[in-house]
Amino acid sequence: MDKYAQMEKNTVAAKKQLADGKTVFFTNPHGRGIRVLFAGNSMTLHGVKDEIGWHHCWGMAASAKENDYVHRLMRSIRTIDEDAAFCICQVADWECQYKAGSELLETFEPARRFGADIIIVRFIENCPKDDFAPDVFYSELTKLLQYLDGTGRAAMILTTGFWRHPGDDSIRKLAREKGWPVVELGDLGEDERMKAVGLFWHKGVANHPGDEGMAHIAKRIFKALPLDRYPIFHSVSNAG
Repeated sequence: MDKYAQMEKNTVAAKKQLADGKTVFFTNPHGRGIRVLFAGNSMTLHGVKDEIGWHHCWGMAASAKENDYVHRLMRSIRTIDEDAAFCICQVADWECQYKAGSELLETFEPARRFGADIIIVRFIENCPKDDFAPDVFYSELTKLLQYLDGTGRAAMILTTGFWRHPGDDSIRKLAREKGWPVVELGDLGEDERMKAVGLFWHKGVANHPGDEGMAHIAKRIFKALPLDRYPIFHSVSNAG
């Protein structure tokens, strides 16, 4: 059985997921609370693409913006820190070109200036599986995260792929060596109940996490939040 079979079901193009080419977005950027940056791909934010039946601008394939994993986490954080600030950094193009990732870093300068306290690293799926170069990915991912950490003090939370990917081991290696938590997601991508199957005619879109999958992603990431570093989180036990 092909360990990476779920990846083959993703026929959503990795390029031009955001029509205007913009890669960084903010919610309450001037807030004085905790600053959380989401670095991700289509599951974090995908713009409207009518030709594949995706008519929204939020994490594919949640049924509504409030149901994607990003907004679930935002909602939970706001219940205990109403002035929290958030940034979404969409890195699908970086994934496609990870071997030359350093050349794209300036694209994410607004995210670097955001000065995140916590960076949630939720991507790998668009890195080409064939001829995958684990050492190069490890090196370029390290450079990307160092770049995004504009303050040099952000807490990192890494995840493996929703669809298992050869790069998962590189992510685990980086997390292990840096002492960062890594959230395992590969089992979710093998469970049809976690997807939007039957809700979209385009099979690639439907293979993305649906509301149930997004809820599980949010809960798993929430459990990895650095509670000891930010006591404000102590009173919350579940993502929204």
